[in-house]
Amino acid sequence: MRISSSLIGLRALEVVLGGLFFYAGLQKVLHFHEFAEAVLAYRLLPESLVGLAVAGLPWLEIAAGLGLAAGFKRRSCLLLLSGLVAVFLAVIFVTMARGLSIDCGCGLFFQRQVGWAAVLEDAVLLIWAAGLYWWELLRSEKCGPESIVQAAA
Repeated sequence: MRISSSLIGLRALEVVLGGLFFYAGLQKVLHFHEFAEAVLAYRLLPESLVGLAVAGLPWLEIAAGLGLAAGFKRRSCLLLLSGLVAVFLAVIFVTMARGLSIDCGCGLFFQRQVGWAAVLEDAVLLIWAAGLYWWELLRSEKCGPESIVQAAA
């Protein structure tokens, strides 16, 4: 069977998005002190939960990014990544409304302040992830969950 170019293009978008989140999570793990300082600076979590957030969030990003890039449970990974980005966006808006000038701790670009650039980046990531999720959902309803496996064979 033939694999369509749109299917290859959309799969490439999933791999790139998964790679970005894998990289961002890995940077947070490798530089956990900076990430912990960033989480503390937001002043949204009680100090007793900061360690849990610093220990857990990067691994969620790594697992979902790696799973998406590998093509494992793509819809679940996209849903998780969309949810994480939506929460990050809400946190950035709350932080901006509070007037705090802090490092975003995003993982892709450390030493960047919370502001409109971070909002734009997260909005693009949210649209990207949600759009791919929607496409996966429509494709699986139309073709069935095994359609990519059959097309690749």
